[in-house]
Parts: sequence; structure tokens; C-alpha cells
Amino acid sequence: MDKKQQDLERWVASMVRGDLGYTYIRLYADAPSWVRNVAVNRFGKGTVFLPAEHTRPRAA
Repeated sequence: MDKKQQDLERWVASMVRGDLGYTYIRLYADAPSWVRNVAVNRFGKGTVFLPAEHTRPRAA
């Protein structure tokens, strides 16, 4: 798997694939701007971004 795609998964809080081909993604509030671009490149034009609710949890 590509490094950027692995990094993308760290910033995704939730993801649901809808019935009509849309992918609904909720990123963490502190996700950098490049994460949105990587998500659109990976899932296509049917990517819908939902509002962020919280920040990414810190590693233990």
C-alpha cells in the first residue's frame, strides 16, 4: 500500500460507502489539508466529507 494511503487511514474517523456510489468520510478535526486531496484521489468524485466532530486520539 502506498505511503500516502496509509497516512490517510490515520486521519479517517469514519467511512461509509453509500448505495449510490458515494463514499461518506468523516476526518478528524486536526487532519491536514492534503488528506482531503488524497481521499478524493483514492475514492473519486463521489467523495462526500462530513463535518469533523473531534480530534485524533493520541497514541499511548
